[in-house]
Amino acid sequence: MINIIKKKMIAQNGQAVKYINAIGLKGATGITKKINEQITRDFGLAGPLTLSTPSKRVHAVRWVTARECFIVETHVKRVLKEIVATSVAQINKCPYCEDAHSTSIMSTGNKSISEIITNGDWQTIEDDKIKQLISWSLNTRNPNALIIKNPPFSKEEAPEIIGTAMTFHSTNRLVNIFLEESPLPSFLGNGFIKRMALNFASKTLFKSMVEKQTVIGDGLQFINNYPIAVQFNWATEIPSFAKALTAENVLLTEIEEELISIEIVELFIEKVNNWQGEEMPLGRNWLTKIIQNINEKDKPIANLVFLAAFAPYSIAKNDIDEFRNIYKSDTALVEVCFWAIQKTTNRIGEWMIKPFQN
Repeated sequence: MINIIKKKMIAQNGQAVKYINAIGLKGATGITKKINEQITRDFGLAGPLTLSTPSKRVHAVRWVTARECFIVETHVKRVLKEIVATSVAQINKCPYCEDAHSTSIMSTGNKSISEIITNGDWQTIEDDKIKQLISWSLNTRNPNALIIKNPPFSKEEAPEIIGTAMTFHSTNRLVNIFLEESPLPSFLGNGFIKRMALNFASKTLFKSMVEKQTVIGDGLQFINNYPIAVQFNWATEIPSFAKALTAENVLLTEIEEELISIEIVELFIEKVNNWQGEEMPLGRNWLTKIIQNINEKDKPIANLVFLAAFAPYSIAKNDIDEFRNIYKSDTALVEVCFWAIQKTTNRIGEWMIKPFQN
């Protein structure tokens, strides 16, 4: 039974992707192959990290940004970053990421903490640092929370902890669009067999992922070497991460200019700048109202942009099909979604970094 589960879990990485053709190790060429080889070496080519492969430039920026703040241990232990990732996945309602990162916590020998977080009983944790970190993570979509204004970590630790939170506010949205609900095969269900599989995974596949040794800055070879932009001074405790953020910022401008109309950009930025982390109402009346004055031919793009940012779990095949009537390629689909998601993530980042900007 265990061997069947293991084979199914490995196969699931390649089969769970929706709407796009993600590229693994076998089909990759050029820079995508080199990035995937480094991902395999440093982390493991998991489903979420393949989602950006249709766009070489998004794939490079996504990987380097995640690598330098989350995967590489500089000032913060990996288990603490896995705790942040699990907690962020909870508030974003991303079951795939919650399963994956709670299992990673188990793989570090902290099974009880993993179960407590998953069950929502985190306030019973005796370790005050962990408890405060969970509280901070669960409030990262609440700019008015006292703990966001007074974070439970130092300026030295901020790039890794805030960077991890930003990485997964972004990744959760991308996963909710393009992946199935769990890294485990569906035949396991949600009961005892699934828990057994997660426990097994924590001792095998996920354990090897969290124990990999990495070298800081080794991902920079895949992105352009821009001077660190002033808005990322809060991240300069880890220069490689600050450089990755700068490269990401340049990429967002390029995508915007190439694929998204000024009308949509201005409307979207206005909405994002006024957003306070709240969930959108059920249904799509909110969306219809927002984009009602957008040119009809651009509405499929506007539709996808706003859904990717604010309700990614509600995107359906029809939304993708209508978008493809304008842009047919997987590359454009991934890039437009990434632009919207990252702009929203950066909005969340604004209130997370504020205590460290003085």
